[in-house]
Amino acid sequence: MAQQVAAAETLHVRWSSDQAEFAQAVRPVLTLICNRAWGEDCSDPAPAQRARSVEVTEGLLRASERVMGEIEALEVAKARVEADLLAAYGALHSIQAQQVEALPRGGSAVRMAGLVSPERVVAEEIALATGVGVGEVGRRLTLATAPRRHMRVLAALRAGGTSLYRAVQVASETVRLSDVDVAAVEEAVLAPSRDGRPVGQRTFRARLTRAVASVDARGAQERRAHARSRRGVFGRMVQDGMGCLTITADAGTVAAILDRLDTQAGAARGCGDPRTLDQLRCDLATHALLHPTSDKAVPGESTGDAAARVWLVVPFEVANGQSDAACELPGHGWVTAAHARELMTRPGSVWQTLPVDLRDGHAITGPTKAYRPTKAMVEHVQAVDGTCRGPDCQVPATRCDLDHETPWPKGETAVSNLFAKHRLHHNVKTDGIWTSTQVAGDGLEWTTLTGRTYTTYPKNWRDGLDPPPGIDRPLDPVQAESDPPPF
Repeated sequence: MAQQVAAAETLHVRWSSDQAEFAQAVRPVLTLICNRAWGEDCSDPAPAQRARSVEVTEGLLRASERVMGEIEALEVAKARVEADLLAAYGALHSIQAQQVEALPRGGSAVRMAGLVSPERVVAEEIALATGVGVGEVGRRLTLATAPRRHMRVLAALRAGGTSLYRAVQVASETVRLSDVDVAAVEEAVLAPSRDGRPVGQRTFRARLTRAVASVDARGAQERRAHARSRRGVFGRMVQDGMGCLTITADAGTVAAILDRLDTQAGAARGCGDPRTLDQLRCDLATHALLHPTSDKAVPGESTGDAAARVWLVVPFEVANGQSDAACELPGHGWVTAAHARELMTRPGSVWQTLPVDLRDGHAITGPTKAYRPTKAMVEHVQAVDGTCRGPDCQVPATRCDLDHETPWPKGETAVSNLFAKHRLHHNVKTDGIWTSTQVAGDGLEWTTLTGRTYTTYPKNWRDGLDPPPGIDRPLDPVQAESDPPPF
């Protein structure tokens, strides 16, 4: 901190010494500007007034330069702190890798040692403690755990010559390059500008893209082969009741799909279909996915009425119009109350009730006891937990494992001993990397490698319907008019 303050004071002295020369040089120009601002020429009907205007303008200029100097000094100080932050990331990774390695490997018949990497454990630990997204933490760890590979960009960060944001960009874009190529890329992006000023973000991004492309020919075939393993389908809900579906496949397949959609959409437009080409491509693609055996050439707008299951949680108050609280599509996002009522009343919709305790919003489906989890037991645990019982995990319970909290056979196969856990959290518990313990209030307390504890609880299915604690529910307008004041 002392070095940072000294740097800031040095910067202030430099600006102060330059300001006198600058003010002397621009005074004639400022005088002319102020004269014209007063509607005067260079004659002198009100010299005192114009002198005051010049003084105010020069004062604002000095203040602006001073604050700008402070911003520059603080950015340098922040970069140095960020370098220290990365060093701490690397230190924690080193320590926890040793902790994981020291864990006993034998004993339990269900031990799955080695299924969780130290990088993922550290990323989850830091994300829980700081609130920084686990993805961003992972990208920083990529940089922090390879100091020799990224020595140039880390040296620039320690010197205040770049930012953590840019350093992470470099590490992310060069993750599949060799160390030699990484060095070439970092040297290119860290080169100073011709005027000696900091390189702007757009210029930095262009430099990075160009430098990576220049060395990307080496090993491109291997990277393409690896990229094929990342194919998948991803969806997310967006505003106004819409959603985005992304299909990641090899370029040839995607091009063939787009060509077929273009051909079919163009033919439909040629026959007078009023929909735009984008709308037709969308309707054709979604119809083919939802109705794979349909022979309808040009379908209408898809309404999601295929034989597929969509789980939508609609509280009773929303269903009957007494509340307009948003409704959840577990695992996907939220829709408005009006859209939820539209979905639930579509032809073919099936309603299933979920009894919920009004006091805490917990599901109260009756338990079933058996040697192995029965369908009823599985549905009960999924209904009660709602999502993974790992800390800050939002994976729907329907996509989780059912874990015996007390391992079988010591622990019975009963709903009281079963918890929904995403595979990651199931593995860190089974491996003994983290521990979990049942606590009061149906809580599950997790203890991480740093000894910190995080407690999770069953899902509150009425979350968002009831007012926050300590806030009275608004009176019904009709009741408010009919009831006399309480005095």
